[in-house]
Amino acid sequence: MTDDREFILDAALGRLARYLRTLGYDAVYLKDASGPDVLRETLKTGRTLLTRRRDLAKRPDIGSYLVKSDRVLEQVAEVAAKFGLEMTHRAMTRCIECNVLLEPVAKEDVLEELPPHVRKTQSIFSRCPGCGRIYWPGTHFARSLARLMRALGQGDE
Repeated sequence: MTDDREFILDAALGRLARYLRTLGYDAVYLKDASGPDVLRETLKTGRTLLTRRRDLAKRPDIGSYLVKSDRVLEQVAEVAAKFGLEMTHRAMTRCIECNVLLEPVAKEDVLEELPPHVRKTQSIFSRCPGCGRIYWPGTHFARSLARLMRALGQGDE
């Protein structure tokens, strides 16, 4: 599959949505939507529905996948295997909170919003144009990537 696969996830898969976004995949999370609302949005957008609900996954009128595992890193591995997802150059390009593509921002433009240690140690920043959250490639970034690479079978055990 290609990098541009788009997903929609129902209320039971919020953590999976964040990990898919971390990988750079477009993953809409419908936190508070009812079953009919999830179906309506899936039909409207043509996205692939990821769900833990058998009744939604069995619908023949939508593209869907029933996520079997209840552990998030196993879910990542399961969905990656099913759809051919992998770590690409698009990792860490989406806001993990609101799914919007991040935009590069100059350090000077965010300096006052940064913790003191980050001001001293980091020089590359991105901002979410949706929610305003600021991202930088610190230790959390490295740990998240390592965790994801292990889940995808691409990292050290």
